[in-house]
Amino acid sequence: MIIAPNKQEIQEASEKFNSVAHIEKISKNGNELEYEKKFIFKELDEGTELLQMFTLRYLVYRYVNFIEPNKHQLDIDCYDFYSTFLGAFEATGQRKRLVGTVRIISGDNISPHAELIKSIIYNLNGHKISKLSNKTTLFPIMQTYNIPNEYLRAFYADKNGSQTQNSKPFEISRLAIMPEYWCIKERIEAGIHELVLLDAWKSNPNKNIYFIATHPRTKRKYEKLGFKIIPGTNVRLYKHIKQLAIAMVLNLDNYLKNPNPYSQQCKSRFKSYLEKGYFERN
Repeated sequence: MIIAPNKQEIQEASEKFNSVAHIEKISKNGNELEYEKKFIFKELDEGTELLQMFTLRYLVYRYVNFIEPNKHQLDIDCYDFYSTFLGAFEATGQRKRLVGTVRIISGDNISPHAELIKSIIYNLNGHKISKLSNKTTLFPIMQTYNIPNEYLRAFYADKNGSQTQNSKPFEISRLAIMPEYWCIKERIEAGIHELVLLDAWKSNPNKNIYFIATHPRTKRKYEKLGFKIIPGTNVRLYKHIKQLAIAMVLNLDNYLKNPNPYSQQCKSRFKSYLEKGYFERN
């Protein structure tokens, strides 16, 4: 049984997060960027950003009683070594603070940030990297559900020639948003959804198939985003998180063929996103 965090633990985790979240100035090519309060969405690709992300994940997941406490107050697992990390920053003046994040897990490609993650872990006194380096399944969702082979055969099939679309699936995982931004007003989660789509288009070949494990009460929300229940799966207690979950899958290309709230906006952002590496919104 996971013990719920007490007020002191939440305060300590929050203070630790704030200590790493406010120190970084926003810059591009060495030039500082001036902002009133805005939100910036980008791939997390620097050591300080990854540290903020692991701290934010721990803070949020302890707050909702999803994970066990640990002395380092960081949430890191072996699948981070195979992930792309996306984040939403609250930007005020010349300071930015990470307020939302999600990871996109690859079944077989090592993250370009694996060495940065290792450096963070090696600096943790008493933390054993060997416990995190090896994964037993392609995706964490497979530790709870038997995923049909039809979704996984691309990992074992020989591929000839170039591809414009990746037939291998990915997993959307570890969505974490600061509780103060759980309200719909700032639309942090919607911005992260846009970022996932831009990341899919940016990838070569494009990402297309996504798994997600989510609480049954959010089923309708994800169905509106094109996700469907994975055949042969049902509601189960999700391993490690200790919460009920359902397994869903998205064919992004099929979803985008129908009217949706993301295509037009993301198409207008895509060129700028490729050039700048981020997009922003008020």
